[in-house]
Amino acid sequence: MSKMASNAKFKSFVVALSREDQQTVVDRQLRLLPAFIMQEVASTNNLKVIRKLESRLKQVRLMMSSLIANGSVV
Repeated sequence: MSKMASNAKFKSFVVALSREDQQTVVDRQLRLLPAFIMQEVASTNNLKVIRKLESRLKQVRLMMSSLIANGSVV
């Protein structure tokens, strides 16, 4: 598996998208990240990977708040 992009790079990627695409990416991440975390806990239980996924989930939740408040990720 390749290395996951940093939260800052991920946010800059999302900010560059249109508002509709931002909503799509955030919705998809909110749906998939909890499943990825559960899968990681069940299989390898690698704490470093789990922390990174939880950090990304926190970032995506902040992005969703920004979408709701501002209409786009800020």
